[in-house]
Amino acid sequence: MAASWMAPAKAVQRSACSAICARGGTANRVLARLVPQFLARLTLYPTCRCMSFAILRPWLLLVGFVTAFFAADPAKAAPRPATPTEFVVVVDPGHGGENDGCESPDGTVREKDVTLAMARQLRAELADLLPHATVVLTREDDVTMTLAERAAFANRVGADLFVSLHANASPGHGQTGYETYVLDVRASTLEAARTARRENDGALPAPGADDPAAVALRQLASSAHRRAAAMLAALVQRAQGRRFPGRVDRGVRQAPFDVLMGVRAPAVLFEAGFLDHPDESRVLIDPRRRAQVVRGLAEAIATYFQQVHVRAGMGTGTDGR
Repeated sequence: MAASWMAPAKAVQRSACSAICARGGTANRVLARLVPQFLARLTLYPTCRCMSFAILRPWLLLVGFVTAFFAADPAKAAPRPATPTEFVVVVDPGHGGENDGCESPDGTVREKDVTLAMARQLRAELADLLPHATVVLTREDDVTMTLAERAAFANRVGADLFVSLHANASPGHGQTGYETYVLDVRASTLEAARTARRENDGALPAPGADDPAAVALRQLASSAHRRAAAMLAALVQRAQGRRFPGRVDRGVRQAPFDVLMGVRAPAVLFEAGFLDHPDESRVLIDPRRRAQVVRGLAEAIATYFQQVHVRAGMGTGTDGR
């Protein structure tokens, strides 16, 4: 079936390049990243710097162009205004099932259990602060989920916000503090790169290194969704600082977390503390102290909703759908 479409492939390639280049360089790279199922191979057009491809499923070309068109214009990717009844928050308890994550110093508490407990607490807190919003967990039990499955789930339920919960660890077990990550193709620090490598369960280039998907991811990272995510991340850090003035605020950081890449909504990854540190582990394990962490998260999300969605809706007079 694919062979029958190879003859006109050159014409299609040139036509695709012209159409996509008309929208700017962003679109062709995003197109190649977001609709890989109809790309048979990727090469670089040296003259126009566009991705060329042989089409396996021609009917998906239209989908690709539509995706690229919207990705090329950050204004079209802006978080949509939403009423409380439409606001969907997807909470992702990190790890689970076969993936334990990190452990407490004595090895009795696993990250996957801490994140699930936090997610359940966060859902309950948001029920109080945003009673008409919909809060959905990517996993309700101790099950194995791939990072791609988590992102796909968020997109399937129409997430307006995606929050992935994690506990941190360090090589010497001496680090403390909390931090919130937004997506970027380059890690902001070597330490951020190590954190992303651990959470991604795979290799990660050092800060400053690019891979073939780097340009596409950078365009996504500079979109309106990333700006909204950065706003939420700052709110999260601020709320944690108010509740835990004695803890280390490690700030908002950037790294190429796989779980954030495929989510079509503002997305952040929150590292609540270092589970492998003797003092920090007590904050995450004790239900009452952990509840304070979660309460700060919920307050940040509620503030984000007021600042981004309610004000946008009041300004446009529409729900943005």
